[in-house]
This record gives sequence, C-alpha cells and structure tokens, in this order.
Amino acid sequence: METLADKTSFPLTASGTEAFLAGPMVSGIGSVYAKRLVEKFGTQAIDTLLNSPQEAATVKGLSLAKAQEVAESIRSCPHPVEPVVFMYGCGISDTFIERILHKYRKKTPSVIMADPYGMVEDVWQLSFFTADKIGKALRIQPSDPRRLRGALITAVKHFSEQGHVYAVPEEAVTYAAEITGVSADTVHAQVETVARQGRLILSHGGLYLPVFYRAEKEAARKLRELSSVTLAEVPVSEIPQQDIHGNTYSPTQLSAISMALSSPVAVLTGGPGSGKTTVLRAVTDYMQGSGKKVTLAAPTGRAAKRLSALTGCKASTIHSLLGYRQGEGYSTSSIDTDMLIIDESSMMEQVLFNHLLQALKPGTRVLLVGDVNQLPAIGAGDVMRQLISSGAVPVAVLEENFRQAEGSLIAAGAADINRGRIPQGSSHGDLMIIEENTVAEIHTRIIKLVTEELPAIRGIKPTEIRVISPQQIGPLGARQLNIDLQEKLNPSGPELRRGSTVMRQGDPVMQTANSRERGVYNGEVGIITDVNTELQTLSVTFADGRFSTYHRTELSELVLAYATTVHKLQGSEVRYMILPITMAHKPMLYRNLLYTGVSRATDLCVLVGQPRALEYAVSHTPATERNSNFSHRLQPAD
Repeated sequence: METLADKTSFPLTASGTEAFLAGPMVSGIGSVYAKRLVEKFGTQAIDTLLNSPQEAATVKGLSLAKAQEVAESIRSCPHPVEPVVFMYGCGISDTFIERILHKYRKKTPSVIMADPYGMVEDVWQLSFFTADKIGKALRIQPSDPRRLRGALITAVKHFSEQGHVYAVPEEAVTYAAEITGVSADTVHAQVETVARQGRLILSHGGLYLPVFYRAEKEAARKLRELSSVTLAEVPVSEIPQQDIHGNTYSPTQLSAISMALSSPVAVLTGGPGSGKTTVLRAVTDYMQGSGKKVTLAAPTGRAAKRLSALTGCKASTIHSLLGYRQGEGYSTSSIDTDMLIIDESSMMEQVLFNHLLQALKPGTRVLLVGDVNQLPAIGAGDVMRQLISSGAVPVAVLEENFRQAEGSLIAAGAADINRGRIPQGSSHGDLMIIEENTVAEIHTRIIKLVTEELPAIRGIKPTEIRVISPQQIGPLGARQLNIDLQEKLNPSGPELRRGSTVMRQGDPVMQTANSRERGVYNGEVGIITDVNTELQTLSVTFADGRFSTYHRTELSELVLAYATTVHKLQGSEVRYMILPITMAHKPMLYRNLLYTGVSRATDLCVLVGQPRALEYAVSHTPATERNSNFSHRLQPAD
C-alpha cells in the first residue's frame, strides 16, 4: 500500500493535512470533517481516504460514499499533493500556493527541495519571509548560502520598490543581514556568487535585478540611436506666430516649439500654467500640417484622457499603445509613427520607458513633456530627471506663468511652494488658506466646507468637491474622510455592500484599474446613478456621459471618491479641491507632494490646517534622488 510518506521527503503536519482537505483543491468535504479526520488519523488522514475509505467512514457523520467521493477528488487533483500539504503546514496561503504551483507545475517538489528561496525571484509578490517559512520547515540553516542569496535578492527588490533602479551593494547587504539575523560579513560573501549566477547584476557600482539592468542599458542604447539622427532646423521664423485661436506665442514658447521640431529627442518641462500644452499643440499641428503622423500617449488612463481633451487629438496610455495585457505582457513590437509625444513624463518608470523605446522605428522623433518638480514615478526609475541631468538631449524649460498673469493664486502658490516659500491665499481668490489647529478642528472644518460653506459661498455642488489627502490612513486620511463625507452627504438610499464598504446611489466613485472592456481608466471618477438591489448591480455615469454597470462581485474595481490621495491624483486635474495640512501627516509632508496637490487644482484649492505643518511641508524636500545610472549610460563613452 503506497502512502504519502513513500512518495515524499517533505515533513508533513497535521495542520497542513487539515488545511489541504478543507481547502479549494478538495471537494466534497468541509472544515468540520477535515478536522475530524485529522483528529482521528493525523497525517495519515489522506492515505486513509485513498486506501481505506471504509476506515475513513468510521469518522462521525462521514458516510462511505462521501469518503469515496473525497478520495476521488484527491486523486483528480491536478497538482502534486505532497508539496501542497507541506506548504499548507508551513502556513502558506491559498493564493501563494496557487502561484507557486502555476509557476513550477510538476517541477514544484524538486524546486522547493532544491532551493525554496529561489521563489522570491520567480513568484509574483512572494516575499523572503514566505519562502523562509518553507526553508525553516525543511530545516535549512540560518547561514545557508541559499537563504542568504534569497535575502540579497529580496533586499534589491526592496530598494526597487522604493523607486531605485539599483541598490548600493553595502545597503543591500545590511538589509539582507537584518532580515536574516546573520552578520553582514557572512551575507557579503554571497554577493559575488549571486552575481556570477546572473540572478543579480553588478554594474557601475550598483546591484541590479536583471530586469532593471536591461531596461536601463537598452533604453540608453536606443535613445542614443534615436538622438543620432540629424534633422533640418525649423527656425522660429518658419513657425506660425499664433495658435489656431489667434493667441500669440511668447518668445520662450516659440523657442521651445522650434527645439521640439528640430530635435530627434527632446524634453519639455514647466509648472502649471507655463504653456506646456500650448507648445505641445503647436508641435502637433505643425507636424500634422507637414503630413507627418503624430502619436500621443501618457503613463495613465486619466492623463491620456486629459491629453486628448486638451489637444483635440486621440491619446492613449503607453500600456495600450504597446498592447499590454495582464499576464501576457506586451504584444506590440513596433509603433508606426513619425513623432511620439509622451505627456506627464515625470510619472514614467524605467522598465516601461524601455519597452516604449524598443517599439520605435529608427528615425522616430520623441518629445517628453511634463513637470519635473512633481512627484516621481511610482515604479523604479526617474526617467525625466535623468534625461535632463544627462545633457544628452535638448531641454526646454518653460518658466513663465500665464495663469498667474491672469490672476491665478493657484499658479502663483504652486510656484511659491516650488521655490520653498509659503503660498499666499485669499478668501475671494482661487487659493484659500484656512487655519485650524487640531486634527479634530481640521476634520470638522473640511466637512463643513464641503457640505455648507463652499456650496453657499461659491455655488459649488458638494459632489464636485474633492478632498485630497496626503495619505490613506488616519482621521484625515482619504479612507476615513470618504466614510465621514458619505455619512454626511448621502446617509441613506439604495445601496450595495462589499465587506465594510457601502456604495449608494448618488455617491461619487473612482475606478481603481484600467478596464479595456468597460473603456474606463484607473482614476476616472463618476457618480452612481442607479442601484438595483434585486440584481445586485449599480451603474456609474462618468463625466463625459459614458456609463458602466458593476455587479456586487465587481465592486473591488471602485472606491468612494469624496476623498482621494495626492498620489492617486497624479496625471489628472480637479476643479475644486480641499487639501488638509497637518503634522499628523508628517511622514508625507514634503514640498513636492504639496506642490503636486496644489498644481492639480484648476478652479479652487483650499488648504486647511496648521500653519506649522504648511511651513514644514514647504521647507522639507525628500531624498528624491533615486539610484540610477541612466544619465551616465546616455553618455557616448558608455
């Protein structure tokens, strides 16, 4: 009689056996009978079901037919049972067990036994600590080279999650030593080995994950190739002096237009109201008027939609331009265009930028547009800043502030913040600064501003106002403010519930992921205009009149949008904004975050909070410099 013990060298446990029997891979049995079987037969419960169902049926309430049904379900399991039971016994979740099985399939047992720490490279989001549960169950020693190499890779991944393209080797070693409890010298001895194996790359003083090394090196090579093309200069005298509306371009704008048209690769940067969109439109019009094809794109869906509205030309996300599909990668290997213009380029990460460049044909012109002073990309890399600092491509900096000239305090305030100065507000202007001293007072005032003051004084509908918080958590975080504002503005009515979240007819909601099927992008905001409690669906109408219907099981795609975070706002604009400023948000209070928030408001920005918090934010700049050798690799000698 063959048993699990005969098939495997995995140390199986009663808890793992019970979790397997009660889990999704086995049908016909629930947690109650799984527990009873294990209480009676221990780790032999599965063998008993498979080989002696009559004996298994002696468990109270379990019939012979049911025992045979469960046994058949185990035999039909598409995965090797032994490692699954073992992983359950290690406390690995269903999600990660599925990911491990999907990645390795029939090789799962041999992979786990050979090196469970290798999974931190191969399995999406699987952490060192999850792998370490398996390693400890296999009695792998703390200083085992496999464990230390897994920790080093985890350390480099940690720094990439902080936005760095590479890790400084000493910092990676220190981090790995901390998570393993092993001395730094012992960990350091594994650096050369893991690099020799190709699992990490040592280059220009940095320790890279291979994907980031390739992205940096390949992008630099392709960008140098694109930049090597010589174009005929388009002098200012050949450029129309006015836009299609009859507005005269400033000398700085004309110079920027000339540079963009005369350069194979160029960067255009400037703050809010500096005329970036005007220049972008002029370049687009000139190229199209010359019979050239121009392609417009942006890193996010909401940024692409805004770009389309501003230029009157179709714009797409970079991901859709490259034919990206979740789990399948990029399907577009060639983009047929004469000029590619990327807006909101400060948000672009290194790997995505490389994929984009590799799809461009030789001779394609590239213009990167954005505000370099805003928050950097969420992913690893700092493409726009690196390009500017490299000196490898021409850069136009627009410093005039046309909105400020028109009396916009928002534009003036954003410029002041960027220079490290306290912005000046006015009770009648488009930038208001309201002083409140405690978190409770700030919270109360925000609720009152949304529900009473701004509707009465400015005639703004409460649902048109967005509270933009530096962070998600806390009493002034976006999550809590959404709950409180919903309770005040929309306390009852037709609703659907998802966990602790309640969504009612009349609530503003935000899409949280790009949905090609719906034609709705991550970050788009709409209003719930219908709730069908019988069908368990709700309908959302978006700003341009489009609507989409969501079943209750799909509500994870939505969040309430009375409030959101500054980071979530990147790439889009808000007409009416309230932004709390408090020392309770001290870890997030930096100049570029405040600048990004204020610069995203178009018609009204209200800062509510503590003067000392405003002073702190304006005077503090984060360590925004990210580890990257992209600028260096753009030099001809590299």
